[in-house]
Amino acid sequence: MNIYKHIKKRFNQYNPSNDMLKAVYGLDSDADYDAIIVAPSWKPEKIFKSYSPLITAQNIGPYFCGYEVMVGQKKYGYIQTASCAGNLIDCCLMLGNAKCNNIIFIGAVGALVQGIQLGDIVTPKYSIAGDGGSLYLYDNISVSNYRKKVYPTQNSSSRIKQVAALLDIPIGEKIVYCTDSIFCEYYHLEDILSLSSELIEMETSSFFRCMELIQKDYSVLLCVSDNSACGNALFGRSEEDTEKFHLAREKYIPELIIALS
Repeated sequence: MNIYKHIKKRFNQYNPSNDMLKAVYGLDSDADYDAIIVAPSWKPEKIFKSYSPLITAQNIGPYFCGYEVMVGQKKYGYIQTASCAGNLIDCCLMLGNAKCNNIIFIGAVGALVQGIQLGDIVTPKYSIAGDGGSLYLYDNISVSNYRKKVYPTQNSSSRIKQVAALLDIPIGEKIVYCTDSIFCEYYHLEDILSLSSELIEMETSSFFRCMELIQKDYSVLLCVSDNSACGNALFGRSEEDTEKFHLAREKYIPELIIALS
């Protein structure tokens, strides 16, 4: 069964729009974008600040924004969403009708074990669906899919590693746990670590599943923002740690985006 076809049919039954991507984010489904970038929280001026980008806001919402971004000869659709799986799912399922077949997810990730430095660039070996939103991406809402391991395609992982090697950017493959709550994750840290989790964020398990449903090619690029095992806090980060994170986000992430598109 084509689950996405049925999800979209029921959605359109109650929301009669032929192009939700245009209606919500202002992006043209038929545009020849080199890639569509999906970024929880990060705005394009932060990512491409060293490239003199031409950024045109297409639609500004209460917790999301849609942009078209020109970086040299590259043309990107860019969606800045709010964090968490629920926001990410609604965004990604609207990409199903897009002509563009290259979706790039970029985001921050927290480290849970020693040996991972702030500013490291990583991609998931697999993501553990510890979020509730992912449960809605199957035929039945079932607890059997809770904490399911969701894997990227081999093609996606290989392509990221090959491009990073050509750019001489170190990139790691790590096990990622996806949470619904930053505030509560620390209380359940021992349980999360018992699953061999090395990193924690909120969206990649649902992103992988959405890409499987809408059948798009994709890449996932994460930048380490904190490490609870080393005392590098997410909130109240030192000036030095903040600088490391920002440097990697503004140098390595855009270099990889351009090379992947």
